[in-house]
Amino acid sequence: MNASILLQGFPIRGLLRELIAIGLLELAENGIFSCSDSELDERIADAMDKMSEEFEENLSQISSSKIVLNDRNAYFVKTERLVRWYGSRVIPDDYVRLMIYVLKGTSLLLKEKKIKFLDSIQSVNIGKKIILGKEYNGSLAIVPAIIKQAEFYEHQNEFLKPTAGRKPEILLDPIWFALMAIGFLRCFSGYYHGSYYFITKEDVEAILDIPQQVHDVHSAIEAIVSAHKNIRPTPYCEELYELRLSYDVASGERVIPSEIFPLKMYEISFIGNAYTCTKTILINLAESVEYFSAYINYLREIYKISFAIKIKDFQYDNPLHALLELAEREIYERVEGDNSLLLLTFIKDLYRAIHTGRSELVEETIFRLLRGSHSILTSNERVDSLLKKTLKSFMHEQHIKALISAGKR
Repeated sequence: MNASILLQGFPIRGLLRELIAIGLLELAENGIFSCSDSELDERIADAMDKMSEEFEENLSQISSSKIVLNDRNAYFVKTERLVRWYGSRVIPDDYVRLMIYVLKGTSLLLKEKKIKFLDSIQSVNIGKKIILGKEYNGSLAIVPAIIKQAEFYEHQNEFLKPTAGRKPEILLDPIWFALMAIGFLRCFSGYYHGSYYFITKEDVEAILDIPQQVHDVHSAIEAIVSAHKNIRPTPYCEELYELRLSYDVASGERVIPSEIFPLKMYEISFIGNAYTCTKTILINLAESVEYFSAYINYLREIYKISFAIKIKDFQYDNPLHALLELAEREIYERVEGDNSLLLLTFIKDLYRAIHTGRSELVEETIFRLLRGSHSILTSNERVDSLLKKTLKSFMHEQHIKALISAGKR
């Protein structure tokens, strides 16, 4: 099967397309498109079961929001679009559980040979409405509000005023909904501070027939999603956001080929009774992951000195790790002793220095922080205990050498 042409007839770009494409990527990563047509539906059903089990095992650690009233009515109460597909009237508690519900239901339909993947994926009808797939039991489903509204209300600047132009209604059959659900779960990077985060990649469908690229992109998305869930970063300051992700990837010794970037981050928040896409960022972590990997390697392997910083019940790996977390805190509250936002300024300058590839700029950035650190540590003002420990450790000669050497990688 030529999987790379499966979305050729799909006319919409944006989050929905990217999630569906990642759903196809997941199937390609499992080698499904290399099997015979007679095996296809059973293999896809098995992949859906595998993914639903993976997320069910971790549901206690996953936060999500309740399904909005319009979706509940459309799927389970008034028009019962999903009830007509799957028979079950049990309403999932939230959107993550909704996606698992769809995967389990669609897997069963495939196993019972009530629907066929190829019949569905090859059916795209474009008119006043865009219909993806074929009606099953006289029913097609609307796109969930968290995705549909996010594409309709982008960067909202006026109460419920669409900013993305008029878009036709999109209706999905069980196969297309399940592909979207796979993408949703694989790209879901956390729900916190009232916002959803997704990590996707544009134009993934073009590489579905190239196994090594499929594996590299799939692994990259998994790595960044894992880092995102681990540190729960906020994109208020984009430089800090990318550096915190980069540090987590580097410290976990994950390898992401530079050609995989950029990836794409969506922040989706519930504003004015609608899900709104409040931020999108094209992220390229290649340079910063390389810098942090070199820095960590110098400390561990070359200098063999522990610069870990312990505070209460938590330990930071090294001064740079602690500075990243202090800078994140500084976005929301004052860090005692840093009256001039020295930490955030340092992080922004370090980001720019790393991405220029000029080692002298890295050195200049480090020395500026050293001068500021000396002023903080010698002042008579009260200084946050973590900040004090971090700056003292940061100024250690071997640590400075590691920072500078990493910039000469």
